Amino acid sequence: MKRFLLLALFFLLTPLTLGVSFFTLTQLTQVKEIDTLARTSVKGVTTAKTPSQLFAALPEAIGGISTAIATGDARPVIIDQYLTLYDSPMAPYADFLFEMSEKYGLDYRLMIAIAQCESNLCKKAPPGSYNCWGFENGTTNFSSWEQAIEQVAKTLKERYIDQGLVTPEQIMAKYAPPSVEKGGPWAICVNQFLEELQ
Repeated sequence: MKRFLLLALFFLLTPLTLGVSFFTLTQLTQVKEIDTLARTSVKGVTTAKTPSQLFAALPEAIGGISTAIATGDARPVIIDQYLTLYDSPMAPYADFLFEMSEKYGLDYRLMIAIAQCESNLCKKAPPGSYNCWGFENGTTNFSSWEQAIEQVAKTLKERYIDQGLVTPEQIMAKYAPPSVEKGGPWAICVNQFLEELQ
């Protein structure tokens, strides 16, 4: 009877022990898979989280707050987007327009606003003249976009800004004198596009 009882106990406990062992092994395998998933690399940063951290309410703090802010000058982008929006043939020269404005100390919007008023951003300029600004009453022909942009920027600086003519109203008196007699539509137009480019 004692043997029978030991044999029965053996056959009862063995499957139970195997079942518990198998169940524990399965659970440990799942935890290991979750842990492996938690250690995935995102954009070169490896996050090593325990399974309990996978479902945390708040994210784990990684690193600190940096006070360094990467900045870039948005003005050339504004010029490019504006010229592209209006399908201007000057669009490929947006960076050069900005460079010349900086070189001659002009408001980066001024040449664009004048070109918008004078020739609808070069769409109504005399063909092959590269004269989008009605420069010298539209009689001047330039040999390239670069030459035109630099010459107009230099002229605005030397003949207007350096002479104290800095607002569209002041520039208009010399740049487009007939507009003064008509109530200043040239200055109104330039101011409108200066605001639009803001």
